[in-house]
Amino acid sequence: MMEKHNLSHRITIVSIILLAITVFSFIPSSYADKVITLQKVSDVTESSLLNTITNVTEYPQIFPDNVKYARILDNNTKLVDINAGINGLYFDTQAICKTDANGDYVVEVVSGDLKGTTMTTKLEKTWGFHGEKDGGTIANIVVDVKTSGLLAWMINVVPDNTVSDAVGYGFDKFIEHVKST
Repeated sequence: MMEKHNLSHRITIVSIILLAITVFSFIPSSYADKVITLQKVSDVTESSLLNTITNVTEYPQIFPDNVKYARILDNNTKLVDINAGINGLYFDTQAICKTDANGDYVVEVVSGDLKGTTMTTKLEKTWGFHGEKDGGTIANIVVDVKTSGLLAWMINVVPDNTVSDAVGYGFDKFIEHVKST
């Protein structure tokens, strides 16, 4: 009788382990990586666009629905604290925002579920839309999204073109701001 109980107990344990392995194999990983590239051409000068992109303290005015605040914490390291979000879901994060040795503007997230995410924007002068030499700018943007926790699960179901569209929309907001100032 005791042998039958032990066998039944072992079968139950093995069944639970197999069920757990099966269930967890269908759950997305808690870490995700996604690289998005985008090229945009604008009818604003490279210098005016760079000045707007690098002025993080104006982000709440540029993105009133998405950025509650942006504060510079350290001028030497270019560390900033940003409270940003979408659809009422906001989070605090810290990032280092700087121009690298190649002249590219790089934002590197250093805290939170987006830690390790980088956005690199390379700007180059081009003709303006009305024929002005250097009156326009070509922007090549690369976003390397690294997520963990809840965001990793969410990013796995978001199509790349949705993320690309969001980056493009953000870039368009910078252009609108340049034109309005």
